[in-house]
Amino acid sequence: MDKQLIFSEIESIMFDLETLIKSLANSREYIAGEDFSRASGKLSELEIELQSLAGRVAYIKSNL
Repeated sequence: MDKQLIFSEIESIMFDLETLIKSLANSREYIAGEDFSRASGKLSELEIELQSLAGRVAYIKSNL
């Protein structure tokens, strides 16, 4: 991986993290509103996305 590709991937990961933070805030609102089913679904989606991000970070790390 060249430096530009690594930089681009890191920027993409940062954008995705910001999106996940907003989704987490929405889940918190669902919990506060006692919409546990919807919150559970959102949290499951967040878990999958975080696992994907962890894989992307591991890939970058393995190429350094």
